[in-house]
Amino acid sequence: MKQFSYVLTRPHGLDARPLSSLAKEASRFSSRVNLTGAEKTAELSETHHVLGMNLGCGSQVKVTIEGRDEEAAVTALQRYFIENL
Repeated sequence: MKQFSYVLTRPHGLDARPLSSLAKEASRFSSRVNLTGAEKTAELSETHHVLGMNLGCGSQVKVTIEGRDEEAAVTALQRYFIENL
């Protein structure tokens, strides 16, 4: 299991469009990806649950990745967060 934390800097936080793009990036890997923020946890593939977390600008999220390709997934997703969120 790999984890990292990130503070969202995008003005509208993690709304539908960037969430869809993030889920697409994560779907390239077989590992399960969970987001924790605002005292809630949701699997990234269940975007309606993530949207319900209301993660706005300044929200801290913890990303947990577990699976056989978690090393590659954590590297790619950390980069995605830095470049896009």
